[in-house]
Amino acid sequence: MKCSLCDQRKAKRQCPAKNALICGQCCGEKRVLEMDCPEDCQFLKAGREREVEDYAKRLRSLDVNAQERSRRVLNEHQDAVAYIEYKIANERLLSHDLTDEDAARAIDALLVTYRTEDKGVLYETTSENLRVEPLRRELRTVIESMRNPENQNGKGIVDPQNTRLTLSATIDCLEYIRSIISAYKEDRGSSSSYVDFLARVTPRKETNHSIILP
Repeated sequence: MKCSLCDQRKAKRQCPAKNALICGQCCGEKRVLEMDCPEDCQFLKAGREREVEDYAKRLRSLDVNAQERSRRVLNEHQDAVAYIEYKIANERLLSHDLTDEDAARAIDALLVTYRTEDKGVLYETTSENLRVEPLRRELRTVIESMRNPENQNGKGIVDPQNTRLTLSATIDCLEYIRSIISAYKEDRGSSSSYVDFLARVTPRKETNHSIILP
């Protein structure tokens, strides 16, 4: 029997999302991104485990200094990293053409904004790219809510007496995510391998636990 999705390869897996037999390749490429996979699907669980291990390998591929910085950021600001990753994953599911380069540009714009603030100048860097700018705005809102959780209507104005995520920690988290995006982009396997990964492995509810490391 042929796969009910591609109608080319042999169907070997019973897909609970499609209630039909599909091939392993379609399962791997389309799960979550194009199919509403239930959380208890054995193939989804197995796929997530493989992808998380692949992510860990990419972390280990960084130079020694970058690995040390990554461990420190995850140890100190795991909840912030997880929340930012969750929002990137959501944006990937909403925007099917979002790429790793788009995510990188959004992070770069935010880094310019926060590094400028670190020098004492308040200036928000934006993007004219119609895929990048919505993600940048969403991440900016998320970050500001973490920096000043008691004043989320403050339009980006941070009260230094009531700040949870410091400016330096914000920059550290963004630099960490930017380094991971670069690690995915280097293998050139797919233009969206990082954002696809996040979309497939991120739980479908907000979480303060890293999707990568305990």
